[in-house]
Amino acid sequence: MKHFLLIATCFAVLAVTVVAQDDAEYQSWMKAAAATSGSLRKNLEAKNSDGAAADAKKLEEIFGHVHDYWSAKHADDAMKFAMAASTGFGQVAEQAASGKLDDASATLKTTTSTNCGGCHAAHREKAADGSWKIK
Repeated sequence: MKHFLLIATCFAVLAVTVVAQDDAEYQSWMKAAAATSGSLRKNLEAKNSDGAAADAKKLEEIFGHVHDYWSAKHADDAMKFAMAASTGFGQVAEQAASGKLDDASATLKTTTSTNCGGCHAAHREKAADGSWKIK
């Protein structure tokens, strides 16, 4: 019985550690997404097709990871938001690479307002100190 309790305790500690690492990694993705999204907007405004396409591809990849994060948490709505964001950023990348910068800007606006905004509204909350945390 003592061995069972020891093993169960070890698994519980491991699970908490893994969740904390996942949350930290998730937060790093969100910070990277914010910075890359800002760069993408600037590249679109500057009519820099190559830079915009590269930023959008990076965002597509980030939101693939975000999808996997929410999948592990069994949050179906967040998974759908993340997959739609990934797809949207993929479209922005294609449009930018093709020189269709006005279309890319429109797709970016739709992607961020619908998917990013929807997920933020549903899955984060403001803490007393003004920071944000995952619900």
